[in-house]
Amino acid sequence: MRLNLGLVVLLACGYANAIEAPNWAQYGGPKRDFSLPAPASIGKGEDRLWRRDLGPGTSGIVCDGTSLFTMYSIPDSKNVSAGQEVVVALDPQTGKTLWELSYPVARLKGQESFSGEPIRPLSTPALIGARLCTLGYTGLLKCFDPSTGKVIWEYDLVKEFEATPVQFGFASSPLVTDGRFVVHVGGKQTILVAFDPKDGKVVWKSKGGEPSYASPVVMPAKDGDTIVQVTRDAIFGLSAKDGQERWKYPMPKPLFTNVPTPIILPKQQLLVSGQGLKGTRLLEVAETGDRVTEVWKNEKSTFFATNWLADDDAVYGIADKFFVALSLTDGKELWRDRTQSDANCIRVGPDALVLRGDGRLSRCKLSRTGLEPNGNFELLSGRCWMAPTVQGEMLYARSEKEITAIPLSAILKP
Repeated sequence: MRLNLGLVVLLACGYANAIEAPNWAQYGGPKRDFSLPAPASIGKGEDRLWRRDLGPGTSGIVCDGTSLFTMYSIPDSKNVSAGQEVVVALDPQTGKTLWELSYPVARLKGQESFSGEPIRPLSTPALIGARLCTLGYTGLLKCFDPSTGKVIWEYDLVKEFEATPVQFGFASSPLVTDGRFVVHVGGKQTILVAFDPKDGKVVWKSKGGEPSYASPVVMPAKDGDTIVQVTRDAIFGLSAKDGQERWKYPMPKPLFTNVPTPIILPKQQLLVSGQGLKGTRLLEVAETGDRVTEVWKNEKSTFFATNWLADDDAVYGIADKFFVALSLTDGKELWRDRTQSDANCIRVGPDALVLRGDGRLSRCKLSRTGLEPNGNFELLSGRCWMAPTVQGEMLYARSEKEITAIPLSAILKP
């Protein structure tokens, strides 16, 4: 680890009084479930606030109330496996660059290009008060002062934690919990590491295990929160306090790509999906917190590369190139829709906002009976790989070519 000691001294006194995490400070939003309540009021404004170019990347957008943060790349025109990785801060009102930091990256041994695409960052940053944490394509973990872009501390996960270079790049997004950044490392040393945001010290490390593209998520429990992490060969429940294993659910088809972040449901239940599961499963953790059982499985519908949503009745998202709904009661498919293929989605109050891979945003109602569209917007050009972000009365979204801001009033019109 490299640490900027001078900056730590300057920030240490004010760190304890840092502002609490804003509405959308990490991947998936405040509860990591891509859902927010409806705004108390929606003002009237322009149809679009701003739109500007941005380089390749599937990194999502986070906000601390004064700045937007994401990552993109500047590909090497002569080498698809190399380029510059960039962390950028933008003005939410204008889209202008406030600061950015670039550094060279090149694919590691074992990493490869997907369909000949250039190297690009995949992970979404995370914020805790006066700290911004980012994870790059090759496992470079960096922590910034979000107001200045100064690097406070950093690690190379491959060199310092023996992380296994993920085939198509490190994609798991850091988790914010208990005032710590929890990062999926994956390798001989550890599955997860919890870092102190102030100085980067390791608070705890779990045991070793396989990597994956999925992000960790917290399952609240009476006897202490559990962090759920999907790997290539199992799903783990690890103590949020010290990283100790509480339970393990083996993959029926190990060492395959597992992308979706689990969805945490009430009553100690969780939805998991991926190639290694051969579909989708509902699991339930015992009250003792040390055992997990299967409630149902659906081996026909696999949620693969985009995110998904759940309510009290069903789970919704892209499975097998269709937008589908599965019943939470028994896992049976309720319906499938062909109009929203290759899409990510968020929920704002009763509305689902579905962003297709081609940049079209649809306002929809999702229920057990179907998908009911209520307006379409041509939002972005270029391939869209990430769900939008909502902060206050604004929606922010990006593609492989650009980033934009649009008032919710333009989307959630009566």
